[in-house]
Amino acid sequence: MIPRSLRCVAVKAAREGIDRLPVTTRELALSLATRADHGPTMLPGPPEGPVLVVAPHPDDEAIGPGATIARHVDAGHDVTVLVVTSGGATAGGGDDVLAVREAESRRALAHLGVGPDRIVFGGLTDGNLPAERDAVADLISRHADGVASVYVPSLLDPHPDHHAVALAAGLADLAAGTDVYGYEVWAAGPVDVLVDVTAVFARKQAALGEYDVALETVDYVRSASGLAAYRSATGGLGGRGFAEGFVAMPAAEYAALVGRLIS
Repeated sequence: MIPRSLRCVAVKAAREGIDRLPVTTRELALSLATRADHGPTMLPGPPEGPVLVVAPHPDDEAIGPGATIARHVDAGHDVTVLVVTSGGATAGGGDDVLAVREAESRRALAHLGVGPDRIVFGGLTDGNLPAERDAVADLISRHADGVASVYVPSLLDPHPDHHAVALAAGLADLAAGTDVYGYEVWAAGPVDVLVDVTAVFARKQAALGEYDVALETVDYVRSASGLAAYRSATGGLGGRGFAEGFVAMPAAEYAALVGRLIS
């Protein structure tokens, strides 16, 4: 039986007029069930080694794994952030909006310790990533050389661009030994790994505060803070801290799962 949390995601999607979730939730649930027989594991720190963070739009990198990025930087890990689009569909698009959103992303990532030389803007079209999935996979492949971990949106994320990026990661050329971490933006759970980000969470909140365009429609500071506080409760911190949740799996296992989902 699909866990109640997954059924709730499906019900919510239906209520919002989405015909069906863009991923077979049963596949992901079964995959997780074969890998763990307990709740999410709280990691004392982020995974070791250089990382690639893939964000469909400017702001996703902070909303999802923002505080974990800060922990990677503080640990001395190389962090590259690939922003696949520049978010032009927001506020009517146009070159002026593209420039504003890219500038917001640079300012936000500065709070997390990521310099402008470590940020790549992919230049693909906001709202069109399902049709450009192969191009997204190529972008990920080109920037994933030598990394130990790749962060992408969760496969359960119903946003079409986010879901396309999640699938593209399974089609990308990732080296053996690479792990994929699915982060939360528009889909909360299930997760099997948590990172304690209590000590750096104020930096994530400051980063989110830089996204003026996105904050016009959604209070991401409040919503991301609430989710991270909840995750700290499920991870043994008693709700008195903050944690970010991920679905983590080796790249080969992730690619096999994506292959089943798109076949």
